[in-house]
Amino acid sequence: MKFLENLEFFATYKILLLLVGLAILAATFLPRFLSSSPVSMPMIVLGIGVIAGLLTIDIDPGFMYSKTKILESVTEIAVIIALMEAGLKIDRLFGWKTWRIPWRLLSITMLLTILLIWLTGWWIGGLVPATALLLGAVMAPTDPVLASDIQVAAPNKGAKDEESGKREEEPHTEEDEVRFSLTSEAGLNDGLAFPFTYLAVFIAASGFSQEVVWSWLATHVIYKIAVGVGIGYFVGRLAGKHLLSISAYSDHSRAISGLASLALTLILYGVTELPAGYGFIAVFVGALALRRFDPDHSQHTHLHGFIDKTQRIMTAFMILAFGIVLGLGFLSGVTMAEMMIAVLIVFLIRPLSGVLGLLGSGLPKKEIGAISFLGLRGIGSLYYFYYAINIQEFEGQNSVLNIMMVTILLSIVVHGVLSPVIMKRLESAKTK
Repeated sequence: MKFLENLEFFATYKILLLLVGLAILAATFLPRFLSSSPVSMPMIVLGIGVIAGLLTIDIDPGFMYSKTKILESVTEIAVIIALMEAGLKIDRLFGWKTWRIPWRLLSITMLLTILLIWLTGWWIGGLVPATALLLGAVMAPTDPVLASDIQVAAPNKGAKDEESGKREEEPHTEEDEVRFSLTSEAGLNDGLAFPFTYLAVFIAASGFSQEVVWSWLATHVIYKIAVGVGIGYFVGRLAGKHLLSISAYSDHSRAISGLASLALTLILYGVTELPAGYGFIAVFVGALALRRFDPDHSQHTHLHGFIDKTQRIMTAFMILAFGIVLGLGFLSGVTMAEMMIAVLIVFLIRPLSGVLGLLGSGLPKKEIGAISFLGLRGIGSLYYFYYAINIQEFEGQNSVLNIMMVTILLSIVVHGVLSPVIMKRLESAKTK
């Protein structure tokens, strides 16, 4: 009997290796061919995973509830790599005026999203206030892992041509406002959602009180954000000074610079988390600071190229795993209320919060609509959830996971189908 069990495990392992290889291959080549197609790379990899889960893989999907420490670590790595990749490709100079749209998305849209999801989880889902707040905190940030297809292009490549899938080649080509806004929002709000995750943890552990709020503000809002921004900026500038001095003309030098971007990602995160700062913020700010150091330097392309490939591999792996879990029947226990909340998040709460946050911004209505609707939910939400429940147990926490899984599925499919159509219409409107 034990021999048969070992044989079954061996077969499953080999199938998983095959599937991972196919997923990485799809993530490498498909984006170029599907740039203007209503079928996206994440949708295809997701489909591979679902079919594998239905037909060939025999794993208990309950590990999503039990292997929380492992899942926290895996999703954590995926997010920090995606944050570095996003920060390294933003050409626009940092400033209050030039970044006015991201500031609105962070200060108004994200807060409204947390509030509305909290109320929805409380009233419709029957979650206790602390768990409903956790749902709002983990579902509010847009995802940098799944959103790469609607973000800005590589460094100094400008906007993406939807017809050909090619990139503009002129340095500092003006970045498309929609792509820039979605990229910068995904980079920043992944760190700024952390304070609200901690607030949910505190309320679940100690209840709501003035003392809890003041402690939360001092430590988890002011101190941790300040440490993340400070270390990120300092290390990013220091890295720029030294990394850009490496010659970019030999293959060996390009390989070194590429590996350095991955090393910098891990260093930024680790050195910020040690004094209890927000590592997510530090990674994104560090990438922006590095990007600002001699922005036309060719080394930026090599730094971004390697981390982009790493991010593609992680994305393929995470979506494949997500699809396998769905194929194994994870959603069979999802209630109608949980499905309804997920639908409201994708189709009402995020779009409404986005529109309200961008009122008076001066953007055309079509761009406001695109930014508001294309707020992908993904791997980052899973990380926040596992981080929180590994600190504090929440009443009804499995319901939060169910809602997240349905929301991520909807986001991959709905945004995958509609984002090329929306972006193509925006591009066509600009050329008229």
